Amino acid sequence: MKFLTSFSIATRALLSHKTRTFLASLGILIGIASVIVMVATGKGSQQEVMDVIAGMGENMITINAGEMKRRGGRLRLSGNVITLTPRDAKRIADEIDEVELVAPFEERRMNAKFDNNTSETSIAGSTLDFPLIRGYKIEDGEMFTEKDLKTASRVAVIGKTTVKNLFGDEDPVGQVVKVHFIPFKIIGVFETKGVDTNGLDQDDLILIPLPTLMRRIVNQTHVSRIFVKISSRENILPGTEKIRELLRESHKLKDEKEDDFTMVSQLDLEEMKRETSELFTKLIVGVAAISLLVGGIGILAVMLISVKERTREIGIRRAVGATRRDIIRQFLYESLIIGIIGGGLGIALGVGLTLGLTHWGDWTLLLDKNSIWTASWVCALIGIVFGVFPAIKASKLDPMEALTIE
Repeated sequence: MKFLTSFSIATRALLSHKTRTFLASLGILIGIASVIVMVATGKGSQQEVMDVIAGMGENMITINAGEMKRRGGRLRLSGNVITLTPRDAKRIADEIDEVELVAPFEERRMNAKFDNNTSETSIAGSTLDFPLIRGYKIEDGEMFTEKDLKTASRVAVIGKTTVKNLFGDEDPVGQVVKVHFIPFKIIGVFETKGVDTNGLDQDDLILIPLPTLMRRIVNQTHVSRIFVKISSRENILPGTEKIRELLRESHKLKDEKEDDFTMVSQLDLEEMKRETSELFTKLIVGVAAISLLVGGIGILAVMLISVKERTREIGIRRAVGATRRDIIRQFLYESLIIGIIGGGLGIALGVGLTLGLTHWGDWTLLLDKNSIWTASWVCALIGIVFGVFPAIKASKLDPMEALTIE
C-alpha cells in the first residue's frame, strides 16, 4: 500500500511539471540512443570487414617473402627476400594433405598503355589457381590456359578498374595493351571485386601468366607471395604449421634462425580486424556514455531543485505520519521514472535510427540486442543512483521547520 501511495505521489509530481520532467530525461534519452546506434555501427563495420576478408579467399593462407610489418595501417614487406620460389609452391601442393590449391604470385606497379591512354596499374603474374583461391570470377572472355603458362604467352585478364582507366566504355576483350613495351592480348575481364582489408583496389590489375611476368618483365626466379587454399577451416592451423616446417626445411633454416617468410591466415586477419573493431566500438560507446553521465547529473539537479521547491509538501507528509523511508521512496520513484522515461524513449529512438539508416541509407548497421538490454538496466540504474542523494536530503528535513517555509 505504501508503495502505491509513494508511486502515485511521485507520478503526480512529475506530471505537474511535464516540461521539467522531459528535459531531465533528455540527457538519458540522447545517451541511450547514442549507445545503441554506436554499437550497431561498430557491429556493422566489423561484419563488413569480415565479409571483405571472406571475399579475399575462403580458408586462405598468404605466405609472404620476408617479414611483414604494419606501416601506415597496412602490412608491408620488410627487406628484399628472394628465397620464396614457385618450387616452394609446388612442394606445398604436392606434400601437404590439408592443402587444396596453391598459387605463386608476383606483381609490380607499372604503366599500361592502350592507344593514347596510359594508366599505372598492378601487373600481376600467377597460375590458374589464383582466381579460384582469391575468389575472382570471369565476367567476359576467358582465363588463360595451362598451355599459356608453359609457353609464357603474352595474354592477360584484367580487372574492372583497369578497364575503366584504359578503355572507358570500349570492349577490352581482343584488344592489345602494352606493358614495359611488350604487347599483351586481353582475353578476359574479371567481375568487380572491390577493395581488400587494407583498402587496396582488387580490380586495379592486369593478370598475366607467371612465367611471362618472370621471364619477360621482371627477369627473376623468385616470387614475393604464395596464396594457399586449405581444404577446411578446421585444417588452417595444422596446415599452417606443416607449411612452416616444409618451408624452413626447403630454405635450409636451422633451429636458431628465424623464418625468412611470414604466414598470414584468414583466422589471423579475422582476429586482427575483430580486435581493432572491438576497440573502436568500446571507444565510441565510451564517448556516448559521457552523455549518460550528463543525463544523470541532469536528474540530480532537477531532483535537488524539486526537493527545495517542495519543502512544505514534505513537511506536511511528515506531519501526517509519513516516515523518512516513505519520503526516500517517493523521491527515488521520481528519479527512477525520469530514468525509465528517458531510457524508453532513447531505446525507441536508437532502434528507429538503426533500422531507418539500414533500410533507407547506405549504412551497414547491425542491431545488437545486448546493447538494448544493457541500456534498459543502465537507465534504471542511473535513475536510482542520481536520485539517492536528493531523496536522502528530502528525508532529513525537519517537519516543523519545513512547515514554516512558504
